[in-house]
Amino acid sequence: MENTNSIILEKEQSGFQQILFKFLPYWPMFLVTGALSVAALYFYLKITVPVFETKASVLIKDEKKGQEDSKMEEVLNLFGTKKIVENELEIFRSNSLVSEVVKVMGLYAAVYEEKGWKGFETTSAYLSSPINIEVPDTKNIDEKYKVYFGFSKADSTVVIDGVKYPLNILVNTPYGELKFLRNPHFDNKGDKAALGGKFYFNLITVDHATNGLIGSLMVMAASKQSSIINLSVKDPVSARAESIVFEIVKAYNKASAERKSDVALKTLEFIETRLRKVSLELDSVEGSIQKFRDKTGIIDISEQSKQYLQSIEANDKKLNDLNLQQSALDEVENYIKSKNSSGSIVPSTFNINDPSLSKLLDKLAALEAQYQQFRRTTAENNPNMLSIQDEIAKTKPSILENIQSQRSNIEAGKAYLYTTNSRNSVMLSAVPKNERQLVEVSRQQTIKNDIYAFLLQKREETAYSITSVLPDCYMVSNPTTSGMPVSPKKPFLALLAMIAPLGICGLFVMLKDIFNTTILYRSDIEKLTIYPILGEIIQEKLSSSLVTESAHRTYIVEQFRQIRTILREQGTPPGRFKKILITSCIKGDGKSFVSANLAMSLARGGKKVALLEFDLHQPQLSKIFEIPKTEGITDYLAGKATAEEIILPTANHSNLFILPAGYLVEEPSELLGKSQLDDLFEYLDKQFDMIIIDTVPFKALTDGFVIASYCDLVLTIIRHNHTPKLHIELLEEIMVKHNIDNVAIIFNGIKNRGLGKYSYGYGYGYGYEYKSTYSEYEKKKKYF
Repeated sequence: MENTNSIILEKEQSGFQQILFKFLPYWPMFLVTGALSVAALYFYLKITVPVFETKASVLIKDEKKGQEDSKMEEVLNLFGTKKIVENELEIFRSNSLVSEVVKVMGLYAAVYEEKGWKGFETTSAYLSSPINIEVPDTKNIDEKYKVYFGFSKADSTVVIDGVKYPLNILVNTPYGELKFLRNPHFDNKGDKAALGGKFYFNLITVDHATNGLIGSLMVMAASKQSSIINLSVKDPVSARAESIVFEIVKAYNKASAERKSDVALKTLEFIETRLRKVSLELDSVEGSIQKFRDKTGIIDISEQSKQYLQSIEANDKKLNDLNLQQSALDEVENYIKSKNSSGSIVPSTFNINDPSLSKLLDKLAALEAQYQQFRRTTAENNPNMLSIQDEIAKTKPSILENIQSQRSNIEAGKAYLYTTNSRNSVMLSAVPKNERQLVEVSRQQTIKNDIYAFLLQKREETAYSITSVLPDCYMVSNPTTSGMPVSPKKPFLALLAMIAPLGICGLFVMLKDIFNTTILYRSDIEKLTIYPILGEIIQEKLSSSLVTESAHRTYIVEQFRQIRTILREQGTPPGRFKKILITSCIKGDGKSFVSANLAMSLARGGKKVALLEFDLHQPQLSKIFEIPKTEGITDYLAGKATAEEIILPTANHSNLFILPAGYLVEEPSELLGKSQLDDLFEYLDKQFDMIIIDTVPFKALTDGFVIASYCDLVLTIIRHNHTPKLHIELLEEIMVKHNIDNVAIIFNGIKNRGLGKYSYGYGYGYGYEYKSTYSEYEKKKKYF
């Protein structure tokens, strides 16, 4: 089997393990955030008033969906009109109707009660307050909030700011003219308000209260085929919500009844005017008959004359009906053409027989009623008002066109009746003169009597309908309130309180990693380069830079031993990594620390090791091993010393020798091009088992690239949260450019992560998220 042992220990991790390692180090933050979230939820629920939903259903008359009225109801509801459900939905939500409910129930002066610690719990005092507040002048309410008051049961007075005010009397207060009334819903369980100002009321404008009630009111049709409307109101007090629903229905019926009464009164006025005129004409005709009979002595007429007279009378009655219809059409036409007709009452149409015209007039009347309702509470440029005005403007031409068509039909009918009467009149000419004159006069009397009787009947019907207006809306199901509050939704908020901390903390961790430009994870290195990671070095508080000098078994010492083992076993043949160059991307990555401890570990493992301080610009190894300034590599390369002279034993271990940098020169990089460098490595190769070379960062100078050609392995040190990702992205490009193909990486300085003892390294959450083996690396590019 081919030797494909891993450069690092191979470890398969599931997706769950990756997530666990990524976020587990921050468990204290998740715990604290979760506790704060639960505390915030508890506090929110304590100060938030539960809101309940009250529902009811009402039935309205719909001209498309509703059932036909019974005969008796049609008689009593002479001027009632059938409704269109879609229009009535808007009327239920209209400002004018809802504002009436606000005024009737005094919702502009709501009373509240403070409970709990320092009054953090505030609830509606609709049932617990001993008094209600009424403002007579609702148009001039000056908004005031939290007006605290007390109630003295002894003398039945309301106490505000130390001043007592009696009940049921309009009084002047610093908050305007108010009237204090006993609350009919007061449960009478003690006099809480008298004990110390836990009750207060807010004064808001009617418009403000109306908008609030409209926001909590929902009106919708039960189905497309039904004339039932579902009403629902959300309110903290179920009893108040039920009262609101009843008052809305009552206000709707009241507005409908007022409109019907207005139409009936308009009709009655028209009938009275006609009655006065016909009465005078009838008196005149009857006087003429009496005078004729007194003069001629004729009391009866012949049978033939009666037949002609009856035919003429029938035609005259039809002519009279047509004239009445024409008069009504004239009145409607004058109303439609009037510039000031918008917002007034549509004229009576009781004697107009055309159903299409009646429908158009009913539609116009409904639109005018809606316009009148909006006009009381909204501005002229309100979109709803503009929409209604536009609809009215479109309806009027249709009415005028229909009137012209009706008038043409009436004129044709009158012409036919006049022709028939002319023919009968010619036949009457053969009747003796006196009889003919009596027939003519009697004919006028009959006509006027019929008209007068018809008008009297209509007047009685109209007068009766005014006193017996039937409601257009009936309660199908009484208001019922939900047992559980609809707001706040405790299950949803509890779920949110559990999920929100996870989301917030998780987002924090992810953003922290996303916006970090330095290497944090082992996986970052594996994503940015194909070079294998030879090992990892954690960061600890150290008393000495030479951590491998001690025989104590610490984790960092074991990590260097693992690297030592890998260097012995890997490669073809195994152990061929004899000359190892150690460099880094930038200063501070810890290359000198790794070089010193790796060399010490190899020496303790039985290898004779030479440690070369080839950082000729800022050498650090001499300081670590506490070697005084002496001749070194620069002196050898300059021909001032021999190889034997610059190889110094260390006091730390007998197998470890160091070649210090020597005395620094101005341009040490120029010394690397001399032939002495070849001789030095040839000599060291014969004398030592392992050669560890510490050189400058490759991003700073080219020294490392010159020395890399003598080495079997180039170890690049990458330091956690220090080495920029950009340098790792360019690492492969730079190495290929300098024809260096034997590169591996050591992940150094891995810190504890999060709020717990978790590392960024292998097996600690951050370090190992992707499988990285020598065999995989070998498949990509055979550098070893």
